[in-house]
Amino acid sequence: MRRIKGFTLVEMMVTIAVLAIIIGIATPSFVDMMRQNTLRSQANELLGLMHYARSEAIKRRVNVTVNLTTGTGWKAEVIQPGTTTVLRTVDKSSTSVSLTGSGTIAVVFDLRGRRISADNCFQLSYSNNDRQLTVETGGSLKVASGTCGG
Repeated sequence: MRRIKGFTLVEMMVTIAVLAIIIGIATPSFVDMMRQNTLRSQANELLGLMHYARSEAIKRRVNVTVNLTTGTGWKAEVIQPGTTTVLRTVDKSSTSVSLTGSGTIAVVFDLRGRRISADNCFQLSYSNNDRQLTVETGGSLKVASGTCGG
């Protein structure tokens, strides 16, 4: 009598059940990881824009302003005051990441790269995850997890 090699129906059902359990456990952490990566990516993009504005202020020897439009989905523009010249724009208005604040916030760097505006901490939030961007008076920039003032 010849023996046929293969899987039985019971073995196949057990394998599928174990696979379903593993996927069920992994999916929530994967979704959270994707949200954290989105938030981290946008915080780093805002950080890069601030570095760009600071370096342009030093290079051009003029004040440079970063206008941040807050809310769910945010936008940032680097402009040279006194002109209508937009040096760089980041438009994230179609995302679910929110920038805390109301209206438009202006961050101004002087010709030495120092922050001369009042606002110094900006918080990005996405689904219970928070990142903060801090602009020190001397112009140094830092991104960290957590909320502003917390």
